[in-house]
Amino acid sequence: MNSKEELIKSCERILWIEKEINRKYASYQNHLSDENLLKSLKEIEDDEARHINMAERILSILRK
Repeated sequence: MNSKEELIKSCERILWIEKEINRKYASYQNHLSDENLLKSLKEIEDDEARHINMAERILSILRK
């Protein structure tokens, strides 16, 4: 990456991907009945939420 703008664009793509992944995991909940799988899926979703939060914070810092 050669510029701040390129870094921002990369982080924006990462944020978009993380949001898409989180949305997909959330949609799986409707198709599962196994409690262990649902618990694992919830843990993954929580992790994705942390990734989204981190990407948003990084973008906020870069845009200053």
